[in-house]
Amino acid sequence: MEDHSVGRLLRELPRETARPGFTQRVLRRLDEPAEARSALPRFAVATRAAVALAVVALVVAGGAFRVEQSREAARTAEARRVLQEIRAEHDRLERELRTLAEPPVVYLGGDERVDLVVGLDKVPAEDGPVPATYRVDTY
Repeated sequence: MEDHSVGRLLRELPRETARPGFTQRVLRRLDEPAEARSALPRFAVATRAAVALAVVALVVAGGAFRVEQSREAARTAEARRVLQEIRAEHDRLERELRTLAEPPVVYLGGDERVDLVVGLDKVPAEDGPVPATYRVDTY
């Protein structure tokens, strides 16, 4: 479409008119003091901004609290798992230490009729050093 035909079509459109009393309302608002015009909207904007800021602060605080709770729960679960592993290892080591603390028996050999076995708990301490397995305080 050409420019001159667009201009002609726009001129043929009906003119827009203001509603009745528009001019009087505009002039009355211009005559009002600036404080009266802007006090209420400024207060409303400040109130809305404060409420929005409070809501955002609550949401952020709630989110941070939930994140911290989930982290704490994860740390607690990990600590319980590690403690359970430590207790299991402690029980295993305690059983092993008890078996080592039992007086050992030494097999010296033998033949078809007899086996020579010496219980080291029967050997007096002054005859030689005390085996480490007799002492529980080595750990």
